Amino acid sequence: MTTTMKDALSGIVQALQEGSTPRLDPVVFTCFNKESLADQPEIDTVSIQGLAASLSAADIPTFERALELLEAGVAAWVGFKFVIYATVALSSIGGEGASADASPGVFVVTEDKEITFSRPYTKRDEKQMLDITRGPHMHNEQFPGVAWLSQPLLVPGRVFVFGAGEVPLWVERMAAAVAFKTTVIDDDELYLTEERFPLSERVHIDSFDAVPDLGISERDYVCVLTRGHVNDPEALVCALTTDAHYIGMMGCAVKNERVFAKVQEAGFTREQLEATHSPIGLKFGAKTPPELAMCIVAELIQDRYNRRTNHG
Repeated sequence: MTTTMKDALSGIVQALQEGSTPRLDPVVFTCFNKESLADQPEIDTVSIQGLAASLSAADIPTFERALELLEAGVAAWVGFKFVIYATVALSSIGGEGASADASPGVFVVTEDKEITFSRPYTKRDEKQMLDITRGPHMHNEQFPGVAWLSQPLLVPGRVFVFGAGEVPLWVERMAAAVAFKTTVIDDDELYLTEERFPLSERVHIDSFDAVPDLGISERDYVCVLTRGHVNDPEALVCALTTDAHYIGMMGCAVKNERVFAKVQEAGFTREQLEATHSPIGLKFGAKTPPELAMCIVAELIQDRYNRRTNHG
């Protein structure tokens, strides 16, 4: 059975309540896997085990807060502080002070900069901990002697891309780079290949008129980008029948009006159509497929930020 982040956090709380050393599972805390640690040679299995052994009942509120944030769907990160050189970590640097202590620890930070940490921390520690909100990677240059890792609590946002043409190729790459998970849907297996879309779940359909239930929820994004816009009306109809939070369609205003007319004939209202992001993406003069994908993913990032901070 696959261990979820909720299972892992609950297990850590239980272990600390029992006075035992918790397990920091690298399958769940992917910041501890071999690939993630490739550029962090100072952090190894021994130091990770040492950090886990340093945790106590005093750290329970940190993990309980992580569970609360996870269940509430709030953008937050779990951070891990590793002390590599205790003497250096405690040294005064540039008059700003150093780390508050020479002990490793685990903390939680939300996007609105709320910190939960059982240990004392200095302004310099705080600055480093808040760097976690830049996610998914923290910077380690704040001061020597201490190394930091971070793990996002939220699962990646899901983007359902209708169409497997050239722009979706770039959408997949750029979306993955900023923590979105993509599913690409198309009716032509020659376009919908692992070679073209190695980072996506691929769903082959017989027709855009008969798309199966994809489980699209109110947290998900739908991008209508069918090849040559040929199946945009059918794809938009499908998108509007889901609970998707965000629906966007690529195309100029004239073309999109033609699509809207066909979709209205299918029983959807003008209000529903105007609520979509059509044309899709932020507007900054994009023309080429990479540029178009960039403006689409930029709008997804903006929408994600607005939702996390209740700005939209």
